[in-house]
Amino acid sequence: MKINNRLNSIEEYHFKDLESIKEKAKSDGKEIIDLSIGDPDLPIHPSIIRGLIDGLDGEEFNKYPPYDGLKELKLEVIKYYREVFSVNLNLEQVIILIGSKEGINNIIPAVCDIGDIVITPHPSYPVYRTSGKLWGCKTYNVLLKMKNNYMPILEEIPLAIARKAKLFFINYPNNPTGAVADEMFYKDIISFCEKYDIVLCNDAAYNEIIPPNKRPTSLLQFDNKMNCIEFGSMSKTYNMTGFRIGYAVGNSKVIKSLLKIKSNVDSGQFIPIQKAAINALKLDRMYINTMRKIYYERKEATCDILDKHNIKYFRGEGTFYIWCTTPKNYTTSEFCGELLKDYGIIITPGHIFGNMCYNNFRIALTNTREYICNMLSQIGYYN
Repeated sequence: MKINNRLNSIEEYHFKDLESIKEKAKSDGKEIIDLSIGDPDLPIHPSIIRGLIDGLDGEEFNKYPPYDGLKELKLEVIKYYREVFSVNLNLEQVIILIGSKEGINNIIPAVCDIGDIVITPHPSYPVYRTSGKLWGCKTYNVLLKMKNNYMPILEEIPLAIARKAKLFFINYPNNPTGAVADEMFYKDIISFCEKYDIVLCNDAAYNEIIPPNKRPTSLLQFDNKMNCIEFGSMSKTYNMTGFRIGYAVGNSKVIKSLLKIKSNVDSGQFIPIQKAAINALKLDRMYINTMRKIYYERKEATCDILDKHNIKYFRGEGTFYIWCTTPKNYTTSEFCGELLKDYGIIITPGHIFGNMCYNNFRIALTNTREYICNMLSQIGYYN
């Protein structure tokens, strides 16, 4: 049977494999704490649930939604950008997605032809690279280095690549490192992409997952010509991973092209889920500040334990992840295997985020501070 030969270069999605690993360990009677996948454990706000339920009472809730999303939800996204980032958007600059992952995948054919170059960070969320391959594009990995606070060094991108590239994915706050970009970086990379006519896309899924005393930053705050695209998600901020709801904002021409792809391959997200997202965006900042405080306290407590066990890590200010260095005399697979076998702790090996990351692993702070500390305190001291 003939199938797409591009699939030969793509492995099974790692977090799908982790589910079977976790279930096997549980069936063996092992107490498990899953610190691998970024699936928030915090309770969903009652207002969000009420929006979902009320959406089921609405007229024609079971009909096809608008392909670009409910106008009411788009207006809430516009309001959010205006109030939080002082960025003014119009309806043509907003599109509702079936989760930001869908938009990241679909923006590639919306912008690129087969054989075009997509610049992706390394390490990074693996979907940037795999989606590029699925759509027949060539991906160029720009290395993110700890000494540069995991920001791409634009001068290291070959001129031939810059001239041919169509898309440039960035992700700040960054998964897996937790790095946060500043104004100077955003201005520099916007200028770089304008110079070479590249569509710059920031995956801002973790935009609100920062310390309580910090203000979130949007790429669009520095995009005066509105040439860029930013992806947003309800998953991490509002604990709505299973709802599959997000959005893209920015350049209206690119948004229109993305809508053309979406209208041909999907029919939009279920209306009651969009209603739930509307209620999420209407929550006041106290909700977000409380959530931030919880993750900040988890991160500080976990870093204290890592220090005690002499496990090195990057102290990134963003996301609910900690990017760690594998202890000496271990491969990452050996170390991750030992934590699962001896302590029932599941973490993510670094090579999932790029083949230059075999000496790293990622911890997701998606359990209570007490439980994370109790489980991690059991592990040994590493030289």
